[in-house]
Amino acid sequence: SYAHGDLWTPWVKNVFLPKLQAYLELEVGPVEISVDYHIQPGAIWDPNLHRRVARSKMMVPLLSANYFHREWCRRELALMFERERSLGLEGHDENYGLLIPVRLGDGLTFPDLIGRVQHIDFENFADPDLPSGSVRATEFNHRVRFLAQAIGRTLPQLPVDCDEHWNAFTGDG
Repeated sequence: SYAHGDLWTPWVKNVFLPKLQAYLELEVGPVEISVDYHIQPGAIWDPNLHRRVARSKMMVPLLSANYFHREWCRRELALMFERERSLGLEGHDENYGLLIPVRLGDGLTFPDLIGRVQHIDFENFADPDLPSGSVRATEFNHRVRFLAQAIGRTLPQLPVDCDEHWNAFTGDG
């Protein structure tokens, strides 16, 4: 989940997601990452996004100040927090919830709600012009691998079939 924009959409699509996909495959094998540009033309956004979020095992929200100004981002986050609560995963010390937030901005304007969830800091790497082969690009790769390892540790701790509850969240019957 991320806030769209001329700057960030290409970074997410062309830099962040390919690296995350590759490192996840090293950690857990083939995995599907659901992103909004996979939604087919003509699909109705609201029920489609709700189904995608409700059926996802977990969410990696890419948090920026703009994220919290976007209605769809807030909806996705609220839905995942509600799923987490309904599955009894909220507030446990085991640190295995449905969210692993990635912080792209300084976090000063983030709502308190997200502040209770430990994030992974990508502020120094949220650069659409991150030079390939640079020290920062190498550090970015290490950070993405760290994220993939965190996801790899978390996935086995989650309910096997998260999607069994999706009807309650989407209103579909």
